Amino acid sequence: MSLSDIIVLNVGGTRFETTRATLVSQPDSMLAKMFDPDSPLVPAKPKDDAYFLDRDPETFSLILSFLRSGEIFVDSKMVLNKLSHEAKFYQLQGLEAKIQEIEAKNVSGQDILNKLSQIVTKIDALEENRVSVLEQRKLMTEFREWMQEDLKNFQYLVRIADDIFTSRRRI
Repeated sequence: MSLSDIIVLNVGGTRFETTRATLVSQPDSMLAKMFDPDSPLVPAKPKDDAYFLDRDPETFSLILSFLRSGEIFVDSKMVLNKLSHEAKFYQLQGLEAKIQEIEAKNVSGQDILNKLSQIVTKIDALEENRVSVLEQRKLMTEFREWMQEDLKNFQYLVRIADDIFTSRRRI
């Protein structure tokens, strides 16, 4: 048995092929314990040349990507929650830490609306005092910078804010 061995997995009816090195890349995980040649925990014998895991194949695909690259790419909170559940099941501490890091960076929709409301309130106050468009632009820049720091998935709100500022300038 070698780390370069190709391992075939049937996860919830979907076939995956990967190397033993990928599966053992997180040494304390259940997958590492199952596929490490020196581990006493061995998977069940393969059926049709594939080890069967009765788990969600879509989430497992994300797990394999993480094991290969150390990164995760999810597009929704629901998928992140499912991935967190599976990370616990497979005892993937590195993946759990990465998920916690992402969750710590995520800002709720309510936080976004609150920030947008604060900016609009400031602009209203500036307009009442007939402060320049330049000051309004500075606020918009501040809002954009805030959005880019933590909210790359919410860039459409920047366009909404731009529309608000543009329509207010026309009045």
